Amino acid sequence: MSYKHNNLMAMRQNFWNDHSNDQVQNEKRFLQNTLTELGIFQPATLEDTKYCFFLLPSIIIVKGYALGFSNESVKKMIIDYLSQNKKLLTERASLKIQYRMT
Repeated sequence: MSYKHNNLMAMRQNFWNDHSNDQVQNEKRFLQNTLTELGIFQPATLEDTKYCFFLLPSIIIVKGYALGFSNESVKKMIIDYLSQNKKLLTERASLKIQYRMT
């Protein structure tokens, strides 16, 4: 595991484990609602949301930290990623974390 991967994993864990920040909670709800709306999970649980969050491409994590996950461009990236990988996510397939979006 690379140094870069360790830092990004720490960012993911810090975000996910932040239970006191209202903005973080709202962003988790956005992701959870998006998973339900896209039909990936019916309804999406917090565990489903965590599974998908930890698979988001690194570019989304970095931009989400910089701009906020509720930023329109970050939301679009999240929706695009989830839509492109809907079948695999629904099956809870083992996906490799992407560093870049294709």
